[in-house]
Amino acid sequence: MESLNDIKDNLKSIFQDEVKLYTLKGVEKSSLFLGIIATFFIVMIFILLGIVFGSIALAKYLNLKLGHDIMGYWIVAAGDIVLAAILLIWVAKRKVPLLTSLFVRSIVSIFKISEDEDQ
Repeated sequence: MESLNDIKDNLKSIFQDEVKLYTLKGVEKSSLFLGIIATFFIVMIFILLGIVFGSIALAKYLNLKLGHDIMGYWIVAAGDIVLAAILLIWVAKRKVPLLTSLFVRSIVSIFKISEDEDQ
């Protein structure tokens, strides 16, 4: 009877260890995923700041070259609108949001999903 209790206790501790292991693996993968998302957003903020300040600098340069107070801003604004329209048309034709493949690749690499699992 004592050996049955030992086996039961061993199985119980093994089960508890397995639960802890899978919990830790889940926390690790979630942390990696959230780290990738946070890094992406931080990089995108810096890129957007660069675009904004670059546009302002380009507009001021155009103002100086054209000898006009506001024409450079209008030219840069029109260029930004044209680029945004081209980007929207491109996304509409693809029918896939921007940077989807980046997120999919990061999720696949974090969770180690093989191509055979989706079939």
